[in-house]
Amino acid sequence: MNIIYKYLITILGVCALSFIVFNVNLNDRAKYEKFLQDEYKNIPNYSKKDLKNIPKPEHPDLASYQDYFRIVDPLLKYVPFERLKTALKYKLTFENSSRYNVDWKNTGSNMGGRTRALKFDPNDGNNLKVWAGGVTGGLWYNNNILDDNSNWVSVDDLWDNLVVSSIAFDPNNPNIIYVGTGEANTAVVTYRESSGRGIGLWKSSDSGNTWELLQSTENFSYITDIEIDSNSNIYIGVVSGVYYGLQESLPSDGLYKSSNFGQSWTQVLPNIENENIPYAPSDIEISSNGRIFVGTMKNINGDGGSTILYSDSGNSGDWNTYTDIKNIILNQEEFNIPGRVALSSSNLNPNVIYAVFGSGYINAYGFNYSYGNYIIKSTNNGNTWQIKNIPNITENNWATLAWHALTIEVDPINDNIVYVGGLDVYKSSDSANSWDRLSDWALMYEGGGEKYVHADIHSITFRDDNPNEFAVTTDGGIFYTNNASSNNSNDIIFYEKNNNYNTLQYYTGSIHPNTENTVVIGGLQDNGTLIYAENDFYNVLPGPLTTNNMISGGDGAYCFFDSDESNILITSTYYNRYYLFVDNEYYNYFNGNNGIFINPADYDYINNTLYANAVKFNGSQQNRIYVIENINTNPNELTLNLQTNTNVPYSTLTYSKFSDQSKILYLGTQSGYLFKTTINQNNSLNTINITGNNFPNGNISSITEGLTSDTLLVTFSNYGVESIFTTSDGGSNWYSRDFNLPDMPVRSSILHPNSSNHALIATEIGVWETNNLFQNNTYWYPHNNLANVRVDMLNIRNSDNLVLASTHGRGQFYGYYMIGESLIGDINFDNDVNIIDVITLVNIILSNNECYECDLNNDDLINILDIISLVNIILNK
Repeated sequence: MNIIYKYLITILGVCALSFIVFNVNLNDRAKYEKFLQDEYKNIPNYSKKDLKNIPKPEHPDLASYQDYFRIVDPLLKYVPFERLKTALKYKLTFENSSRYNVDWKNTGSNMGGRTRALKFDPNDGNNLKVWAGGVTGGLWYNNNILDDNSNWVSVDDLWDNLVVSSIAFDPNNPNIIYVGTGEANTAVVTYRESSGRGIGLWKSSDSGNTWELLQSTENFSYITDIEIDSNSNIYIGVVSGVYYGLQESLPSDGLYKSSNFGQSWTQVLPNIENENIPYAPSDIEISSNGRIFVGTMKNINGDGGSTILYSDSGNSGDWNTYTDIKNIILNQEEFNIPGRVALSSSNLNPNVIYAVFGSGYINAYGFNYSYGNYIIKSTNNGNTWQIKNIPNITENNWATLAWHALTIEVDPINDNIVYVGGLDVYKSSDSANSWDRLSDWALMYEGGGEKYVHADIHSITFRDDNPNEFAVTTDGGIFYTNNASSNNSNDIIFYEKNNNYNTLQYYTGSIHPNTENTVVIGGLQDNGTLIYAENDFYNVLPGPLTTNNMISGGDGAYCFFDSDESNILITSTYYNRYYLFVDNEYYNYFNGNNGIFINPADYDYINNTLYANAVKFNGSQQNRIYVIENINTNPNELTLNLQTNTNVPYSTLTYSKFSDQSKILYLGTQSGYLFKTTINQNNSLNTINITGNNFPNGNISSITEGLTSDTLLVTFSNYGVESIFTTSDGGSNWYSRDFNLPDMPVRSSILHPNSSNHALIATEIGVWETNNLFQNNTYWYPHNNLANVRVDMLNIRNSDNLVLASTHGRGQFYGYYMIGESLIGDINFDNDVNIIDVITLVNIILSNNECYECDLNNDDLINILDIISLVNIILNK
């Protein structure tokens, strides 16, 4: 088949064969619910001992489990993340266009999201410029890390991949910079994929002004580290990941070496003992005399962790292996699973190198806990090692998430001084024999302070050879100290360096009803619920407002401004725990202790009633919702059984704006059922099933009402299913509206208050728009003025059409949804122009331009938008 035909069929979707709609019978959906119930059993159920050993209130593993249920391919039973590459390539066909109806603006931020990589720029003679990478927020730079007024600048929000894990400069030519992608360190089974699968190595040859993706590395999904030796040989650690399905880097795990600036690679590590696959590197360190050290992590099979390898050549067949700590771990009664290794060598003495090891256990539910249990030191270039002391904290809790947060760094001028990071930063001045605690992450709940550094330490980087100054990267961004050499650890203070470093990972958002000032809130991973005001005043809590003000802690969940009583604000954290604020002060707390981790909810602002899913993953509270009536006056908490006869949680619920004396709720489930429930004044219920016969088995992610009570937009967030459905008759008939939308999760949606044909959807790669939603062949168009980032929620303020997009990695964006000229014309073929006529015309046009078999992505050739315009001209005739 001609390549043009293929392109039109697969991308434009104008051929009837491009979609096959399956009617899903009830038996199939019941089978899918059984699959989900079996998967729920894998969710960690924390014991008292587990919770005692994990003092942090945030649980990223639980968020990842929940996200898996949202996006898993129902047929394959795993998450086919490779399809996102295809979706991104398709999105690039729109790259040169500026057609969109929202002028997005990123909220300011003085807080950051999870950051693993930071490097001082050697091209800056003053050692002030810094590069850093957000795990889902992309690459950034700051021209003066010491200046509190110096903003971070995002390099390119439209990279194919924004999951930055490592940064390195070529020591022989610092104009050459390499950036590795993919977050591998967060787990082997649960957390890794939800954080971000990478797409290889990016390279700049002009000090970071322009970048290219090295095609030789495109299949490397998780790059753990990059180091470059004095001969410009590049070494990258590559590992595979599992997130409910096979997700391997190809060709295998290992240490990959390139001697031609990244054009080709050779795997140089030996195989794991008694295995036929190489070790999985977690950290690479090149000592001042050129010896290459590699610390390992366990691979996807659980093998090869807690090992150190070293070589003087970096070539295959020239490696020594140190396994003493691994053997000690294997013989332990409890913490007997070898884990991750981090390394640091002395700048002054090449013979001195330190290493820190994680080890753990697996609980009854199969979840791997890992703690920083061993620190060792070598004074003879890694030939022998001595076991040192770990920070003397009870219950091994100085580093309770060693699979996620673990680092070590030697002082640049005194190799008896060493720093480690886990939950907090610790310092030893006597070669790791004793330790002082330098930071306290729990101060985040008291507004910060001089000892505050966000929990989960990922790297410590000195400013050149200055022992006084280093930067710390954390799950809350970047922190800095300028008096690390103080002999009194109590005098060492830290400063937050997150000015405009908007790498925050939001789950939810809400807009304040007052149109005089743009005020938004959102719940996010690891940073509670934050409020942002465009202007410098709006006190939701007593005291001055910073750019981001934390209202409540933990992992932030659903939140609501009251639309007609602007003094009422509701926030929440996991499992239906709600905080009520009235007149800018904390007012009440409700502990539902039900539902799921980031639990779907909606708020009836007219009756001051909150509705939320109550169904738990363990099977309790089936078919029930949690309700708080009269939340601000005489609150009444209750659960209502909707009698929906489903076995899975409600994945989304929407309170109908057309409710009158009776209250109307729409509820979707994780298996694809859709219900409409009427709650009468005496709380009697009438629930009807309005599930479309053509609905897939999958997670309903949003339900949005249009201009009438019969008009609904429903979205699904799984891979492998049709994502968009509409009805204009209250659910009697449903129509698929995917048309040209690529296979990717759709997490949220809004309809324009003045036109149900105009819709925005939140996807895995930004916001997409249509202006012909309720017509055949609905055409979707990406917003290229917003980042290529996962968007979790969209909100709209109906009074002035202000839209809020809450992203998982680039903070929040807002702008006014202005519907003017159409994005495209009518492509419904209503005028009896058939597909053969259209293809014939396109081929004639392409033949005239001598590119009948051409690549439509080429900017010099006719692109997809040109074809659409020509088709519209014909159809309009």
